[in-house]
Amino acid sequence: MDKNLAIEVIKQKFEKTDRQVKIPLQKGGVFKAYMTNDGVIVDNLGSQSLLPWIVFEKVINLLIRNGGRAEKGDAMNCKLGDEGLLLESIEGHIAHVVYGKQVGDSVFRRISPISAILVWAGLCDTGPGELILC
Repeated sequence: MDKNLAIEVIKQKFEKTDRQVKIPLQKGGVFKAYMTNDGVIVDNLGSQSLLPWIVFEKVINLLIRNGGRAEKGDAMNCKLGDEGLLLESIEGHIAHVVYGKQVGDSVFRRISPISAILVWAGLCDTGPGELILC
């Protein structure tokens, strides 16, 4: 799996649904997601609702580099670089490389819609605290 193929898979899945869909969350419930040219807009991230395509590219790259698995990370209870939010976690990696956060910074939690979209698209599966490349 390469990052460009992953983005195409997500786009094709959205195109089958008129570019908007309700996506199930791992712990129950759903959120609405809309595909745009810039990425995916989700209704469960408040004013920071856009997940640009680069987010999904970086997650797939991280999973590939880590042999197909990576810890999700805990942005709710940890600062970047803490044991629960390492730079090698998905949440930590995205915060650092996409959003420019530095070690010690608080991070806005985005893992739920990111992982749910990747699972919905058939690219990943989830395990306890981790995302697994299919």
